[in-house]
Amino acid sequence: MAEPVDVSKKHFYISIVKSVIRLLACYALFSAGMASIDGGDPGQLLVASAVGLGFAELLGILEEL
Repeated sequence: MAEPVDVSKKHFYISIVKSVIRLLACYALFSAGMASIDGGDPGQLLVASAVGLGFAELLGILEEL
């Protein structure tokens, strides 16, 4: 049996924000990889992506409350 769909605006907006944060974190990981290939220091980009993904997960918990 399928779960009921939550169509509230709060749920929708939090989901959009989570998706944007995850996309930014993916871009940061991509940039870190490119910096690493180019001989640069990917450290700050790796930290930024970890923070972004962690924040997105916290939003997911908030969304379910």
